[in-house]
Amino acid sequence: MYSTLKASAALALLISHTPAYAQEAFDLGEITLFSNQILTELSRSGTTTEVVTEDEIADAPETSVSDILATLPGVTTTATGGVGAQTTLRIRGLGAGYVPVYLDGIDISDPASTGAGYNWGGLTTGGLSRIEVLKGGQSARFGVNAAGGVVNLSSYRPTKDGFSGQSAVEFGAYGTKSASLGLGFMDERTEVGFSLSKFETDGFSATSSGTEADGYEATRANLFVKYELTETARVGAALLYIDSAGAFDEFGGDGSAPYDETNENQTLGVRVFGEFDTGAVTHEISASYFDIDRVSYATHWSGSPLVATEFDGKRKTIGYKASVQENETTLWTFGLDHMAEETATASADINSAYAEVAFAASDKLDLTGSLRYDDHSDLGGQATGRVAAAYRFSDDVILRAQAATGYKPPSLFQSTTNAANSTVALAPEENTTFELGLEKTYGEAGFVRATAFYNDLENHLIYEGTCSTPTNLLTPGYCYAQSSFKSKGLELSGAYALNDTWELTGAYTYTDAYRPTGRAGRVPRHDLHIGVSGDFANGFAGGLGVNYVADRFDRDNGSTPMPDFKTVNAHVSYQFNDSTQAYLRIENLFDEDYEAVNGFNTSDRALYLGVRASF
Repeated sequence: MYSTLKASAALALLISHTPAYAQEAFDLGEITLFSNQILTELSRSGTTTEVVTEDEIADAPETSVSDILATLPGVTTTATGGVGAQTTLRIRGLGAGYVPVYLDGIDISDPASTGAGYNWGGLTTGGLSRIEVLKGGQSARFGVNAAGGVVNLSSYRPTKDGFSGQSAVEFGAYGTKSASLGLGFMDERTEVGFSLSKFETDGFSATSSGTEADGYEATRANLFVKYELTETARVGAALLYIDSAGAFDEFGGDGSAPYDETNENQTLGVRVFGEFDTGAVTHEISASYFDIDRVSYATHWSGSPLVATEFDGKRKTIGYKASVQENETTLWTFGLDHMAEETATASADINSAYAEVAFAASDKLDLTGSLRYDDHSDLGGQATGRVAAAYRFSDDVILRAQAATGYKPPSLFQSTTNAANSTVALAPEENTTFELGLEKTYGEAGFVRATAFYNDLENHLIYEGTCSTPTNLLTPGYCYAQSSFKSKGLELSGAYALNDTWELTGAYTYTDAYRPTGRAGRVPRHDLHIGVSGDFANGFAGGLGVNYVADRFDRDNGSTPMPDFKTVNAHVSYQFNDSTQAYLRIENLFDEDYEAVNGFNTSDRALYLGVRASF
């Protein structure tokens, strides 16, 4: 079940390291790590947050993390092929450039990509322990680019004292092989988690008119370390390394021999931090470095030789944060950040200052207010804000509300491309979001939740194949125009325990996303997921998930209508003992023939068999 009802056991150590003021002022039962500047119980957070736990990740019948996230309300994905292909995740209609992605506190969004967003195509589930999805404008909390939401990923963490670990191997359709290993150690002062995953597949043709398979392979390593120097001082570090390569089809069909249009990617991320308590004030200092080197080998037109194009993006950040307990009900957080991004052709710096107050107005009402000011080296200053409230009518009924503004400067690619071809400079994109939600829980049995949302994005960047304001009328190259984008809709989700062993889950999203000229492309109006899972007799367990997507267009302005589709994914497992399990996953059980993006393939029926163990 993908819900906010289950808390990961790995959070126990984090809670033990939470400053004393937070434990006194807020009951940290079931917490969200990222919705506020401090650890916050989900029932006291006004931000709509979805949580996928380690067990839910392991039991999911999907291979890709993006496919798991697509079962959540308000989240959709589109891919131009199989695993490893360009894949875009959208929250309430806003795409990758508006949704930064963090892994162990490292921003892994690509500074060198067109919109500075994250490509979800190659991320599989091996070595991950937790996912949080924050919706609505989060720029006041996370700074630039978080105009539509944030995704926070955590790598493997130990959940018990001493040495422990887990491992998994899987084989299946399209010559797919994967393996992962997690090793950890934990005691009263130390937490170490290391994970290594390997994935290979021969794949299938990315384009629907092709026949030559487009494969993918990736190796990912994560290391997380946290050590308590004293009762008031802690230090830690996170390390990420990815080495991947995948084939793709740039134009219709397979192109010309030798066909091998490929993307190669090497990624390195490092973050170090220190936390220090000085009475009522807790200080945190951090620094991170992210480097993604991509090389694309493409023909660019039919019959031409392969040409190597390099994309190199770097991001450096330094941050300071102080949290101050004013009294038992009020907690202030202040901070300063510096971020520098660069590519081979451009660079930009952003200096930021922010403040947040968390106020427990009563035993029923919690309020959070955030304010941030970002000073961009090329575009000047921009302020963003957020106000969130959680009101508990009773222990089982919660009203949530959030209003926020978001901010996204043009990416380095957009800025340089537009400057080379257009006489008009680009302005930052600005988003205003509202949401109102009501949640009812039924003890341990389940919950239902409804959330209405609205996005109003101004100065939205739109690609122009031929500039309307070219610098040279004889060669009017492509650039960007700016318009508006709006989306509004309703999210419904719930889960209910049918009995002691079986559970029913569901999520439905209605999204009306449009521009002044018509409907927005690749944002379905209706998105439904229904799942059932539980235990059979004698150690067997399993589940079934049905996904239905309807009323969508492949292109903006309501052009290229796409057929509705439904897919069914299933899984069954057998528990040999407390530590060893074998499983079978089936994607697209009924072999639905459909396209998420016009002209690009999706998986046929695919079976995968695996074994996982813990120790």
